[in-house]
Amino acid sequence: MKMSKSLEDRIRHLEDIEEIRQLRMRYHINTNDGHFDRMWELFTEDAYVDFGYISRARGRREINELFLRIPRNLPLVKQFIHNHLVEVDGDEATGVSYLDARYAQDGDSVMVAARFDEIYTRTSEGWRIRQMGLELYFSVPITQGWAGDQLNYVKPFT
Repeated sequence: MKMSKSLEDRIRHLEDIEEIRQLRMRYHINTNDGHFDRMWELFTEDAYVDFGYISRARGRREINELFLRIPRNLPLVKQFIHNHLVEVDGDEATGVSYLDARYAQDGDSVMVAARFDEIYTRTSEGWRIRQMGLELYFSVPITQGWAGDQLNYVKPFT
């Protein structure tokens, strides 16, 4: 017979989910407000970020360097996140969320749609991102749209 969770366990579970969602929101507040120098704080020491062909980074030092390159490559970045689904299992959790974004690159206004897949870990600092993957559905200039053959125009970060 399966024992039901105590009220305290259920509350802890909900608090964990909310803290992870707050972590995700801090990521987008930092992005939208241009605080790329604060991004590393949201990750574990050994975290891995995989933005596909755009860029990858492992560890807080490389992650900090990656995010500091963003405003050099994208002078305007505004991201809007939705449908953040979080599943918690003790001190580990996973999350999926969807991104609708607007960027500027090389004088073009760019529309972006993507999915974040993440792994979170509870640390002494609170919940942190241990792994972040980004699956780009498309990143296209507004003038081009997303109905053509080429779906990704955002350039790799240099």
